[in-house]
Amino acid sequence: MMKINQIIDYFGYAIYAALGLLAVWGVYNAILLYRAIRRKAIGKDSGELIRQVADLCKTGKFDAATAICQGPPFWHTALAQLMAVALTNRSKGLAKVKQILVMEFHTEVIAALENRLATISTIVRMGPLLGLLGTVASMIGAFGRIGGAEKVAPSVLANDISLALWATGSGLLIATPLMIVGNDIHAKLRHLRDMTERQLQDFMEILEDIESHGKPANAAAHSRPAAARAVLPR
Repeated sequence: MMKINQIIDYFGYAIYAALGLLAVWGVYNAILLYRAIRRKAIGKDSGELIRQVADLCKTGKFDAATAICQGPPFWHTALAQLMAVALTNRSKGLAKVKQILVMEFHTEVIAALENRLATISTIVRMGPLLGLLGTVASMIGAFGRIGGAEKVAPSVLANDISLALWATGSGLLIATPLMIVGNDIHAKLRHLRDMTERQLQDFMEILEDIESHGKPANAAAHSRPAAARAVLPR
């Protein structure tokens, strides 16, 4: 019986260690997500980037415009990344460019962020469950000592029960803050998508004007409503 109780105790301590690792992993992913979202957002500098690219595009210097998007200080932003893709594929037409931008945005910009956000969501669900498992294991060990000994000191039994309850408490302490953080990150991702949508629409209007110069007036007027629609689906 003593060996079984020792095994249960070691199992409980292993769960505590797993809870600690789970908390560290959740905080690590949250920090990386906040940093990545801050880097992807361009904010007030978007006007300067669009202006520089527009001036080069109007003179036919598309390679130089692409170089600006792929170089510092804008290269790490979502807007610059999508603008570089649009410039590279401009010869395929606006409709095809929009399809490519949607794929690029979801696979290269958002996918990695959503994967880390999914990791945080998994930790939020696992924390209380793992804590409950630690509580059950500790309680089994406590009652095993009661049944296997003639006399158990109340202080020892109280410590065992306290340790068991701390496991559940630790799981809740891990899950609650990370749930709040996860919701905040999810809101920031939506804001990044909406902000990039508005900024990218200004750039697409520039490509539309450039493309319309090589078309008859009626064809250019016909293509304008299509270009004015949202680039990234909501």
